[in-house]
Amino acid sequence: MPQIEFKKITVLSMFIGCLVLFFSSYCLADQAASLKNFDIVKTNYGIDLNIEHSRPPVLFTVDQSERPYRLTINILGAKVTFKQYENIPIEIPVNYMGINKIIVAEKINYNMSPSESVSIFIELDREFKYDLDAQFNGQYINLKVLPASGPAQKESLATRDNDMAPSEQIKIVKASKDFETKKAREKLEEFTQKKRIELIRSESKEKVSLVRDKAKDRVESGTVMQEVKQKLQAQTDLSTLPSARKQMVETSLYQDINMPSEIKPMLKRASSTNITSYQDCINVALAANLPVQIAQEQEKLAKLRVREARRAFYPAFLGEWNESDGHTVTEPYRGRSYALQAEQQLFSGGKLMATLRKEQLGLTISKGNTDRIKQDLMFQVSKAYYELVLAKITFDMMLRLKEDTGKILEKVEAEFIIESATPAELLSAQASFNRVCFQVANAERGVAMARLALEKEMFTAELNVDELDYHLGRKKINVKLDECLELAFRHRAEIKVMEQTMQAAKYTQDIIKSEELPNISLVGSYGRSGEAFSQRDLNLATEWSLMGKVKWFIGGNTVETFYKKDKVSPFQVTKTDTSVDSQALNAKFSFWDNLAHFSKEKEAQITRKQALKDYEEMKNKIRQETEDSYYSYQKYSVQLSLAINEIGYRRKQLEIARTKKGMNEASGADVIDAEIQLVEANSNMQQALAGINLSIGSLNRAIGVINYFH
Repeated sequence: MPQIEFKKITVLSMFIGCLVLFFSSYCLADQAASLKNFDIVKTNYGIDLNIEHSRPPVLFTVDQSERPYRLTINILGAKVTFKQYENIPIEIPVNYMGINKIIVAEKINYNMSPSESVSIFIELDREFKYDLDAQFNGQYINLKVLPASGPAQKESLATRDNDMAPSEQIKIVKASKDFETKKAREKLEEFTQKKRIELIRSESKEKVSLVRDKAKDRVESGTVMQEVKQKLQAQTDLSTLPSARKQMVETSLYQDINMPSEIKPMLKRASSTNITSYQDCINVALAANLPVQIAQEQEKLAKLRVREARRAFYPAFLGEWNESDGHTVTEPYRGRSYALQAEQQLFSGGKLMATLRKEQLGLTISKGNTDRIKQDLMFQVSKAYYELVLAKITFDMMLRLKEDTGKILEKVEAEFIIESATPAELLSAQASFNRVCFQVANAERGVAMARLALEKEMFTAELNVDELDYHLGRKKINVKLDECLELAFRHRAEIKVMEQTMQAAKYTQDIIKSEELPNISLVGSYGRSGEAFSQRDLNLATEWSLMGKVKWFIGGNTVETFYKKDKVSPFQVTKTDTSVDSQALNAKFSFWDNLAHFSKEKEAQITRKQALKDYEEMKNKIRQETEDSYYSYQKYSVQLSLAINEIGYRRKQLEIARTKKGMNEASGADVIDAEIQLVEANSNMQQALAGINLSIGSLNRAIGVINYFH
């Protein structure tokens, strides 16, 4: 009986297997088999072609009648899966023992079912013979192709391979490597898929066991549920307060401390400066900033120096009036004189012109410094402004998150009351809610610190930011780094200041060198003068003088000389020997009295070289700042794209968490965590927007043109 039953079972299983095979072949008749492996193996006699399909194709034939030296394999109901582009033949060069190449072509004929077919052409340059071995209805095909002459061609193989072009050899090696890589990748994907399925199964088993353990714990903890519920309910009422603070409120540690009645709470003064936009911040900062005011005063000082240097080209005038009286040995006298004196510089060795050019450059430098200080101020205010906007947006998002998570916590508490939620779930939800409360407090502190930073940059202590526009718009610019560098070197104020500083140093050298040339000036005066005794009439006579002066620096020594011709009044009481008309020539030589000239000259040379060094350093600094601002903009743009994608993902994750919560497959803490992750993604997007705006402002600062990129 056992043997008979075994035979029946065997026959029945064979019958069922045939039915399954027939049903599967019938269902898959309209589907094409995938050509998985295509191996070419060189042997001493020819090549072996191994073809493997995912399942048996509909039909395959081998034909030699198309060309005398061409072997064709037609496989109906198969398709090529190891190539990237469709309907493009794959040509594999062989060049071995008369076998030139192998062509694999995929064809589609919609009049057939299935419509896909694969044709494999083996082209030779001599007569050949082949041996075919097919298994499982063509799922595994082994084809041996060898020349009709047999192994006699072996000697010519080495010669032919040696004579082969290097490019052909590289193509053969590359095709072989690509095929091996494809095969290894398919095996790796198959192994990865198996491991993924195993991990999913093991994870599902762990979840099922975890759910069973939770249910078991819920049943076993029924006796102590009421006490735990009461304790957790009491903690829930003060869930927003730390337990230490609750104990401090309930205890009487501070009851003996009495606050004096004269101490009253300090009222916050109303803000006197209202700002509503970014431009308001800039205007207030420019009006109240002390460095800007100092720079403007320095600009006025430079204008005065230019006027002073220009005045030196004109003659200097001096008016003089004298009244005198006194006593001689015999009787009293009185005297009177007045005159106008003028001095004109005739030749100064270029000192006056160099001084004027230097002061004019000083005026330009002061204007450049003013622009630089304004640009620095505007950038710092922009930075503080965007930090405040980002902090306020983050704070608002945290407040909304606190409200949403509070509602979720209330639902978990209600579920706990009706004993549909475990104590662990309630504790986890409370912990998540407390974490949100901490983030809200931290965000509020960030708003306060950002507001203080903005007040500091704006040089004001009272700001009303309640009506400030807290909106971050996305700005997009299309510019290349080379254009930014060109604009920076053209418009940057620091570059212009350094160039003018070098030119001013050159004029300083010219001023010092002018002392080595003779300085010639002309001095003249004209007036009336006279003296008389008190009993006599006072008669005034004409006086005049003319003097030419020369001062010359020679090797640390100073030579001074002048020639003077004058005429004085003859009416002199106090000086009886006064000459009426005279002329004089004077020369004076001072030894080593101007050695400071050499130190001034050396100092001017050092100053000019230092200005050149500062100029090169400033160019490198500007290049670094421009590149840093440009790449910061690119970085924040990429970060914004990633943040937008992450927001979509987090929203989907939140929907899944809520759906699972409705199906009792997720806890309230999981939903709160999903809410927190969505808010963090939104915060990352706002940070990216703030970074883009700040990077554009930094790029404008690096270029040296305010609001160049809007």
